[in-house]
Amino acid sequence: MFEKINTPRISLRLISHKDVTSLHAILNNPLVSKFNDYSTPLSKSDVKQLIQDDISGYYEGEVIRLAITHNTLNKAIGSCGLYKINEQVSCAFLGFELAPDFWGKGYMKEALVALIPELVMIFKLKTIYAEVDSRNLASCNLLNGLGFQLIESKSSVWFCHF
Repeated sequence: MFEKINTPRISLRLISHKDVTSLHAILNNPLVSKFNDYSTPLSKSDVKQLIQDDISGYYEGEVIRLAITHNTLNKAIGSCGLYKINEQVSCAFLGFELAPDFWGKGYMKEALVALIPELVMIFKLKTIYAEVDSRNLASCNLLNGLGFQLIESKSSVWFCHF
């Protein structure tokens, strides 16, 4: 089971329905939506269902989505987590999104540096993959800085072994 993680500026906790409004705004922001694989616009009902699917997937051992909460503002500024968790082959895919007001300030790096070792231990992972839009240079640089290696440049698939 996942326990909350606190860092100096943010907290990571399991996503919940109280995050619908924040996640709705983030996922529908054009700067975010141009790089993700969700059909937009998403209604609040769509986001509520997405969160419910993540909660159900967590209890089935297939997904873990965490809200990234700003400690001072006490609101969700993004989310991150794993999907397609496959414990048989010890791998999963990493996904993340952050409100544009918080880009370029190290929040996602802070979140992932704290989170990845925990998830590797919890799910006994040997490999984490991440697929990002190759035009999203900030995310590509983030993954590179975290030790991920590019394995497919056309679709920008990255991996990291543990």
